[in-house]
Amino acid sequence: MGMKHLSRLIPLALLLILVFTLCSCDKFFSQKEIKDTEKSELPYAKSSTTTKDSSTNINHSSNSSKSKDYAPLTPYPYTRLNSSELPDIAIIVDDFGYSGKLLERYAQELPAEVAFAVLPNLPYTRKAGEIASQYGHPVLIHIPMEGTGVQESKCITTKSSAEEIISLLDDFYAQLPMAVGANNHQGSTITENREIMTIILDWLNQHKLFFVDSATSKNSVAQRLAYSRGYAALKRDIFLDVPDDTEQTLADKISSLNKYQGRREPIIIITHCHNENKLANLQRFIREIRGQGLHLTSIINAKNISA
Repeated sequence: MGMKHLSRLIPLALLLILVFTLCSCDKFFSQKEIKDTEKSELPYAKSSTTTKDSSTNINHSSNSSKSKDYAPLTPYPYTRLNSSELPDIAIIVDDFGYSGKLLERYAQELPAEVAFAVLPNLPYTRKAGEIASQYGHPVLIHIPMEGTGVQESKCITTKSSAEEIISLLDDFYAQLPMAVGANNHQGSTITENREIMTIILDWLNQHKLFFVDSATSKNSVAQRLAYSRGYAALKRDIFLDVPDDTEQTLADKISSLNKYQGRREPIIIITHCHNENKLANLQRFIREIRGQGLHLTSIINAKNISA
């Protein structure tokens, strides 16, 4: 009797095993399909402020620009004159917005040609922009971008969508409506990324702003990409306060100006506003170059010459 019951249960058990197996397989393949869909590239979000390449896709890999088959970018064609004279010098002071301690002194004591690059979303962002403008200094939006250092809480990263990037830029500009252009804060990763820089440069051009590549990466595409799209863009030549603010470093930086002899485009110099020593160092630099008969020019004039 037991054997008869057992013989009836075996087919039922086999049927249950078969049903369970089929359900499991179906679940596995359904989950795999969802994951594969998530891995596919999302479409490049179209914005009313983006006029070029709106159908381009963002690849969130930091090396996406290197993996795609792009036409090579033409280097910016600096103009060489038959002259041994040095071009004018344009200076940008980065990182305003953290503190108001030395803000008035920088604005009052530096020539009006010196530009202030102001970080958004900081306690003194708006005040820095207003005081700079009050004393005639051009203002740049110091756009926080992904790099190798500590990132600002709101910054453009390789994970940002096109819509997120444009939203951030809109917000930054709303905080600094007097801005005439922008440069990158950190950003070694972003300035190497052709897709993301296209969004940024297109947005700047739409708002009649220009870009200054701080050149935090030797592989940056920013200036070449801007040039290829017909936009005015500049690139940093010298960091005045790197590696330090010593007299020897300052002397070395002044000597290094000679390699720009005969260039038509102004020399772009960046320094920072972190302390009183940096202010004194910049003032010494300006006295030295003026003593040699060199001239300061504004970043706006430098842009116009380069354009």
